[in-house]
Amino acid sequence: MSSKDEVTGRIVELMQLVIASSVMTNERIARSMGLNVVDLQALGFIARHGQPMTAGEVSQATELPTSTTTRVLDRLEQRGLIERAPDPADRRRVVVRVRPEATAPAGSGAEGDPYGAILAGMRRVHEGFSVDELETVARYLDAVKDVR
Repeated sequence: MSSKDEVTGRIVELMQLVIASSVMTNERIARSMGLNVVDLQALGFIARHGQPMTAGEVSQATELPTSTTTRVLDRLEQRGLIERAPDPADRRRVVVRVRPEATAPAGSGAEGDPYGAILAGMRRVHEGFSVDELETVARYLDAVKDVR
């Protein structure tokens, strides 16, 4: 039986491999869409948020400086991937949202989804685990997702 330190070491090593693979995969996907990886990830934050966001909220979610966020949003808008509109609750504010016709949300499994093959592979992997095991993995990932 492994000690907690041994398992922790294996998890750290595996997480480093997963992160490196994810970074490179996201770079490849971004290039295939004609984007840089920061713009793709910002687009993902906006899409996953599920409702319009202000530029400040995008900056906070992505941890990008506000000046960088503005440039990212400008590029995404120029590509037709997002749109800016007055906030219906406070017309002094401007919000951004993903244009529904621009792209299938990442992970939707829709035709043309650049993450479709990854999701299919994950489903195959998940077949080898019980729901309880997957719940433990989900709980772990939720706990470590904000570790900096």
